[in-house]
Amino acid sequence: MKKCAFASLLVAAVLLVSCATNSAPQQGNVSREKYFMGTYSAVFASSIIAVDKAVRETCSTAKLRIIERRNTANSCEYLYKDVNNIPLRIALLENKDKSVKITLKVGGVTGWDKEACQLLLVNIDSYLRSHGNAESAE
Repeated sequence: MKKCAFASLLVAAVLLVSCATNSAPQQGNVSREKYFMGTYSAVFASSIIAVDKAVRETCSTAKLRIIERRNTANSCEYLYKDVNNIPLRIALLENKDKSVKITLKVGGVTGWDKEACQLLLVNIDSYLRSHGNAESAE
């Protein structure tokens, strides 16, 4: 039941963000998507500053509470919780080519909600596109 509530919040956020974005097809900003042992990861062709802001705005729109946030020059780590206290861990790491690797995990140690991670990733990408922070991944 908790998994369903978390996914419902993210679906609501997707609908809110998608209504505000352009529906024309665009070049991909996300690459190397992978799900392994409860962790969803991908690479954004955007700056770490832009992705950091997109993560915070997207999670705020989804009504997630920020519990912890740590930033360094080339990385960010977040711990969010939803209304049912289900944790969401997000980590950003800037690569040498200035792209940003994002990892997301919903739930406990093993993670368990691939769909919620995918929806959050779509929302972050939509935010970047709507604010002009997406670069084409060629």
